[in-house]
Amino acid sequence: MHYRKLGKTGVGVSAIGLGTEYIWHEPKETVARVLFEAINNGVNYIDIFMGSPGIRDHIGDLLGSRRKDVLLAGHLGCIDIEGQYAKTRDPNTSKKFIEDFYARLRTDYIDVLFIHNIDENNEFEEAFSSGGIFEMALHMKEEGRARFIGLSAHKVSTAMRAISKNYIDVLMFPVNPAFDNMPTEQWIDPTIIDYSYSVISDNENQNRTNLYNLCMQHEIGIIAMKPYAGGWLFSEANPSSMVLTPVQCINYALSQPGVTTVVPGCKNSEEVRAALAYLEATDKDKDFSSVIDSPMWKIKGKCMYCNHCQPCPTGLDIGAVIKLVDTAKHGLTESLVAEYRALNKNASDCIQCGLCVKRCPFGVDVIAHMKVTMKVFEDAL
Repeated sequence: MHYRKLGKTGVGVSAIGLGTEYIWHEPKETVARVLFEAINNGVNYIDIFMGSPGIRDHIGDLLGSRRKDVLLAGHLGCIDIEGQYAKTRDPNTSKKFIEDFYARLRTDYIDVLFIHNIDENNEFEEAFSSGGIFEMALHMKEEGRARFIGLSAHKVSTAMRAISKNYIDVLMFPVNPAFDNMPTEQWIDPTIIDYSYSVISDNENQNRTNLYNLCMQHEIGIIAMKPYAGGWLFSEANPSSMVLTPVQCINYALSQPGVTTVVPGCKNSEEVRAALAYLEATDKDKDFSSVIDSPMWKIKGKCMYCNHCQPCPTGLDIGAVIKLVDTAKHGLTESLVAEYRALNKNASDCIQCGLCVKRCPFGVDVIAHMKVTMKVFEDAL
């Protein structure tokens, strides 16, 4: 397993996590197969957003002494009404369901406590106002019952508000090539995509890129949910006609600035293994550059940080360099400078041979990026 630091928390998180939404109503035997397929292969991040008692009991029973081996994410504001998902901003109701989480998971702390599913401005105001559930989360953190505070969201605007106000340590956000790079009207389908996507602005694609860079700048670790776009990217019926694999989708998400881990929802052990296949996959298996063949994907000239431009004769990690300078455009920080300084080779080592430009499937002018990088970072050094 590969492990990455979860932003400024400094905690090591497995590159592949586990979302549990597809075993929500499954029997304990199924939950056990999925859970242990993941944990026994090094997965240490488990998201449990649901408020239902059954799935909480199953995971609590199964984890037992292995609780210390994993990071558990719980969601404040997610509740259960007669077996169905619901959300609330009411502090008393939220407290009831989060206390139930502690009891059923048999734990006295939650590693990442998310303010659950904030997409509208009025929800944001209610949750983050005095006496709201964010204040409750802060108290829980002070008491040692929550290690870090996160926000789960589907919209850039509310996520950026939380980051700009320094409210959160972690962001849970949908990251996949379709949502990031296709025209919004092409992939909205209310039968397979959550309703909250239906009012995304025309500038959403660029705004999403800005959000990822802002998270990297502020050292906010991103938990990438919906890496498969709800399975839509596996369907031949999708408008782009580009069917991707789990490995390709995971590689895309993990290549984006700020992303620490992906949390695919897996309904059986086979789907867990399909996600874990990323760890042993070849560069060819990971390659998602075929999307450029469809005119619906708006990624021409945009660096995907995939390093298909490699190898570099001077040993430059081209994707890492461009990722850093893209983030620095939103504000140069000491941590970004430190990351740049830690690279084995810097932009000034580029000999402008042009081999990378010829190899790049997305038509990125790598040499121009290197020149910008020298101005941004090497002046700072």
